[in-house]
Amino acid sequence: MARWEQVIRISREIEERFNISAAVRSNGTLYLSGMTAINDKMEIVGPGNMEAQVQRIYERLQAALAAAGLTLLDVVNEIAYTTDIVALGRAAHVRDRCYRQADAAPPAVTAIEVSRLFFPEAMVELVATAELRS
Repeated sequence: MARWEQVIRISREIEERFNISAAVRSNGTLYLSGMTAINDKMEIVGPGNMEAQVQRIYERLQAALAAAGLTLLDVVNEIAYTTDIVALGRAAHVRDRCYRQADAAPPAVTAIEVSRLFFPEAMVELVATAELRS
């Protein structure tokens, strides 16, 4: 179980509404909750558009990492849950561009196709793990 001193708040409204911690530090690792392509009103950005959703997720991921003093350079693992693995593969260039712009090597990654996600219009949810800096 996480302790409050381990929690990094990213979006208090979302975290309180769904009773989650968006990011938890433990033993030199930052564990991030799954991220979808939501905006500040908790609406999906780019319904039906995988590229737009992947772009929004990486914007949110980079903001979450920044709250912990990290960047994409610190991400060591990703798990992507998607409702359309083929569309996710076609949109991979968006992810690749984000890592190139950060001058970061791509992390270990797994992609899993699922029948649906929490938000019905979400096509992808990304779970990331990062190494904390000493």
